[in-house]
Amino acid sequence: MTGKTHVSVAMASTLLLTQPQSIKELVLCLGVTSVGAVISDIDVSTSESHEAIDKILGIILIAAIALGFAEYKWHVGIIESFKNNSNIIRLVAGIAVVLGICIFGKNQPHRSFMHSALAVALLSVATYTILPDAVPYMIISMSSHILIDTFNKKKVHIFYPLPGGVGLNLCHAEGFVNNTIFKVASLLTIVNLIYFTGKIGIRFLG
Repeated sequence: MTGKTHVSVAMASTLLLTQPQSIKELVLCLGVTSVGAVISDIDVSTSESHEAIDKILGIILIAAIALGFAEYKWHVGIIESFKNNSNIIRLVAGIAVVLGICIFGKNQPHRSFMHSALAVALLSVATYTILPDAVPYMIISMSSHILIDTFNKKKVHIFYPLPGGVGLNLCHAEGFVNNTIFKVASLLTIVNLIYFTGKIGIRFLG
C-alpha cells in the first residue's frame, strides 16, 4: 500500500477506536498516528528507498513540529501530561530505544521485523517510556499498517522471527483496491475530525 493510504487508514482507525475527548487527546492522536502509520516502512529496500525514507522522516518531523506548535499556541496539555507521567531520563531512554529499533529494522528485509507484532510491542514499550498517553495511538496505527499490507502479494512476517508470513494477494500497492481504501479512509477521517472537533469545541465552550 502507498504511504498516503497507510496514513489515512491509521487516522480513521485510531480516531474511531480511541474516541478523543479533549484537545490534548485529539492533537496527540493525530501526531503519534502520523508517525506510527509510516514508521514500519523504514525497512524499504527498493531503488526508491531513499525517497521513501525521506518521506517518512518528513512526516515524523512535521508531526513533531505540529505537536510543538499546538502546545505553544493553545497549551493543549501535552507538556503537563509529560510532567505528570514521565521525565527527562525516560524521554532520553525512550528515544534511544526507538532509534535503536529503527536502525535495526532499517537493515532487515522489507515487511519482516518492522512489520511484526514484535516491532509493535517494542515500539509501544518505548512510547510508553516517553509518554504513556501516546501508546494506544502507536499500537493502532502500526497495527493498521501491518494489517492492510497483508492484502498485497508480498508476505508480511507478522510473527517474526518465526518463518513464514501472510500475503493475501488481493491487490497491488498502487491499484484500484489501494485507491479505494485511501478514499474511504480519508472520508472517514474527515467525518471523524469534524465530529470530534465539534464535540470537543462544544464541551470547551460549555
